[in-house]
Amino acid sequence: MPSVVPTTSEMAATTTATTTAMEATATATAAGSPPAIPEKYMHKNRLQEFCMQTHKELPIYKVELEGDCHHPKFRCTVEVDGQQFSSTGSFSRKKEAEQDAARVAYEILATVGDDDVKELAGMIDQDTMFCKSILYEFAVKTKTIWPSYSVDCLKKPFTMFVGSVLYDGNIYTGESASNKKDAEQNAARAVIKSILATDNSCMIGIIRSKKELLTAIKSSGSTPTTFTPIKFTRAVAYAAYGRPDHVAPAVGTSANPSAKTVTGSKKRKGRVGGAEANETMVAKEH
Repeated sequence: MPSVVPTTSEMAATTTATTTAMEATATATAAGSPPAIPEKYMHKNRLQEFCMQTHKELPIYKVELEGDCHHPKFRCTVEVDGQQFSSTGSFSRKKEAEQDAARVAYEILATVGDDDVKELAGMIDQDTMFCKSILYEFAVKTKTIWPSYSVDCLKKPFTMFVGSVLYDGNIYTGESASNKKDAEQNAARAVIKSILATDNSCMIGIIRSKKELLTAIKSSGSTPTTFTPIKFTRAVAYAAYGRPDHVAPAVGTSANPSAKTVTGSKKRKGRVGGAEANETMVAKEH
């Protein structure tokens, strides 16, 4: 049976149909699966959606230039509902700095829960060593007036100290303590717990940043409040001074007021040792 050879027009039509089908397939594929947006460029969108869902004010970005014009670096701070969040470092592009600040804000705002607040409140209840530092950092980040501390001394029945702190127009009083430093830390803790009760994400973020450090200090067994106890040793005998054994003479000018006007050389001049003095007295008597 003789073979049928397609004409030129038939071959052209077949080629055109094939090309059209391939283009349609490519178009459909492109429309069905658009190229994915890199993760590092999604943070601003997530933060925007979160603010809309939680009825918070929309984020406001502020970018600061660091370095010179030839090698610029950018650092960003984003404000969300009155709270500020800063990028973890400086970046060569503004967009990258904004995305990083948005990431920090979203991770803090979206992960705050009642259990987190209780855990952090319990942490500062157990140890107050960072309370003043936490409150100071919070004041800086929220651009409020720095806290002002005052301490009162209570002498009945034992000497105790009670600290108060003026912060943001309010006065907070902490629990009593045996020294002034702890009294101020307790006052700062009262402010922190009051702010934590409002689920303030900025305060939560600051306390979280101290959590790992506090855990490391406790695991090492050394804290800033750790001190070496004083060891009392047996006193040296000073019988040569005519005093009972094991009783040392008082140290300092208060024990001998005239010592302020008498130099050491003059005091030694003509002095006879304790044993020699006794022999001299015996010789005179005879």
